[in-house]
Amino acid sequence: MHLDVMSNKETRRQYSTDDKRHIYAEIIARNGTSKRLKHGVSKAVAVVCICPRRIVQRVWQEAKRGGGITGVKNNRKLKSGRKKINFNIDALEAIPPGERTTLEQVAGHMNVSTSTVWRRLKMKEIRRITSELKPALTDENQRARVEYALKHLEPCSLTSLSGIKPTFRADMDVVHIDEKWFYRTRKTQNMYLSHRENAPHRECKHKNHIQKIMFLSAMARPRYDAQGNCVFDGKIGVWAYTEWVQAKKKSQNRSVIVLVTTPTFC
Repeated sequence: MHLDVMSNKETRRQYSTDDKRHIYAEIIARNGTSKRLKHGVSKAVAVVCICPRRIVQRVWQEAKRGGGITGVKNNRKLKSGRKKINFNIDALEAIPPGERTTLEQVAGHMNVSTSTVWRRLKMKEIRRITSELKPALTDENQRARVEYALKHLEPCSLTSLSGIKPTFRADMDVVHIDEKWFYRTRKTQNMYLSHRENAPHRECKHKNHIQKIMFLSAMARPRYDAQGNCVFDGKIGVWAYTEWVQAKKKSQNRSVIVLVTTPTFC
């Protein structure tokens, strides 16, 4: 059976003049000179031409009204409807990349509406990308990166006699260390409260000068026992770069001799 017949989509098929005349020829071959459709002709022609029986009957009625095969044709107008707006890809490529970061910028440079650009984007005629800054690497930098990657491969997998692809080591004896900067608080903070609670009061001297503290974190690969239970999650610790120093000035909240916590690298 034809896929169009098996499909449950309610799509209306357009039959060309040749298709309709082929259906009419099949009707004449089975109906003969009779002026009425014989019983079973519509069903037989529909199976042969892979179309609904209603189409067969409609073609027969068109032929009767038009005086034969000359009255069987597709009356649909060619190239009807609103014409497609011209979208020149060469003009898009001529726009500097920094001046086509939004749909509005592209539409303004090409003198079309924003919806036209959006439709071309949905039709896959143009594409949206995210341009990321890449580090400017010299030949020495690239060589060092390759050497670093090779050091983490199993030596036995690098030989051609091993018959296996290069594989990375387990690195169970490697500890990864990284430093991160964190603000003591945020300018805005979302919270979920009940209707009986009041929003907490948060304040600071100046919201553009929130203190920043560096933390050092160390992490390794997690360990599992023979039964698959995690015996070590790999989290070694997080430490703040702070120190206790004596206050330099007297404040209304404390005296000069009081020790205060100060970030080391701020």
